[in-house]
Amino acid sequence: MKSQPCNVTTDSRGKEMIRHGTPMFPLACYDEDLRDYSVEWHWHEEFEFILVREGMLKVYVENDRICLRPGEGIFINSGVLHAAERMGEESGRYLSAVFHGRLVGGSADSVFWQKTVRPLMKDPELRYLLLKADDSWQKETADCVSHAWEAVAEERDDYENEARYQLTKALGIMNARRPASELHISGQDKRNAERMKAMLQYIEDHYAEEVTTADIAGSVSVSESVCLRCFRSVIGVTPIQYVKQYRLQRASELLLSTNMRSNEIAFRCGFSDISYFTRSFRELTGYTPVEYRRVRTGK
Repeated sequence: MKSQPCNVTTDSRGKEMIRHGTPMFPLACYDEDLRDYSVEWHWHEEFEFILVREGMLKVYVENDRICLRPGEGIFINSGVLHAAERMGEESGRYLSAVFHGRLVGGSADSVFWQKTVRPLMKDPELRYLLLKADDSWQKETADCVSHAWEAVAEERDDYENEARYQLTKALGIMNARRPASELHISGQDKRNAERMKAMLQYIEDHYAEEVTTADIAGSVSVSESVCLRCFRSVIGVTPIQYVKQYRLQRASELLLSTNMRSNEIAFRCGFSDISYFTRSFRELTGYTPVEYRRVRTGK
């Protein structure tokens, strides 16, 4: 089971649709470089560990922005809204292990689920946990994840059991050593996170159409002012700025994965003005759409 890139696709609730691993072995290991793209806002039932290898990574977890350097990592809990992008001009390469609690805990009535998985999933304050190289237990946790990732990527003999053992050990260390949360997550922040999941999915479903702030706000039955505050609080941009970013991201993917002409891609991604699309794309990437395709694919 080789490591692989991960493409984020979500359902009507903003939940990621991709299956990580298989029903029998619900773990997938990814080797990502965010030089040409970013990981969009999404959530999933699985736990996720991220370990930075090259460059610097900015990880967004609901209202928080976390900067990670090589050798550092982060654990993201089940059901938590998050995104990621590189920082600066260097590569943003990281390894990730995404796995369902069943891998470690088996069925929900098992002692392994109750003692190892449930305490993490049911902690309302534990959205994420940083893994720093200068903290002994955090480094030990990251080392376990790294060993699990390598076992899967290299398909070592009996790698399934080795990966399960290492990830079980990582969660066990976290349960035993993680500090009690000092940050109380307000009810308003929790409501905003849930609203964001639904509004981001609305944008994904309708980005090719004309989309207004009123449309986005209406998708979760709130006022435009509440919608604006929610976007600025969680993501840091206005709803319309995010729609533009999302359209450009979709356009860059189509430029690399299809032979469609750039004006066709523009219309498909919701841009009715080709010159505005070209100018916006250059502002984002430093290239026109045609240049971007040629530089990235050689075509």
